[in-house]
Amino acid sequence: MMRKTILAFVVICLAFTALAAGCGSQARQYAQEARSSYITARAVLVGVAEFPAQMEALLRSGPIDSSREEAEELIDGVRDLLPSASSAFRTVSEKAELLKGEGSDKFTPYAERLLALVNMNEEIINGYIEFVGISDSVLQGIPYGENPEVLMPVLNSMDAVILRIQDLSSRLEQMEAETEALYLDITQ
Repeated sequence: MMRKTILAFVVICLAFTALAAGCGSQARQYAQEARSSYITARAVLVGVAEFPAQMEALLRSGPIDSSREEAEELIDGVRDLLPSASSAFRTVSEKAELLKGEGSDKFTPYAERLLALVNMNEEIINGYIEFVGISDSVLQGIPYGENPEVLMPVLNSMDAVILRIQDLSSRLEQMEAETEALYLDITQ
């Protein structure tokens, strides 16, 4: 009888040890959810990424006054997308934090990479916010039609913001490729 009790105790201890080691972990599910959320967030950001080229085409197409209405519609449209993009990346961050909270040696590096990607995407979103602000200021009052030379510093400022966004996007692509490779490796 004592042997059976000891054996039952050992089996129970082993079961708890297995659970503590991760057999009951939801890390794989959290990783899948975080990856899916990231893909969705990036898709939202694609709509925002089209804005600078569209705005530049409008500014170069002729007098600003004749393009004002179309430009304002573009600005309003991207302003509607920016909070959605930010919200989508907050969701990714929350899911990555859940994954990280699992304490899995295997999945925690993936969670940390996702969080780094979220931070970089937030920098990109901030760049777009800055670009939208500059674009809006172009429409709000400076009489560029009277003195086109006044427009050049603003266009140079817009170019600087776009170059910063492009640099971040290039680094982001590299990080995304590495993160996806890690995901594929840990989920096999």
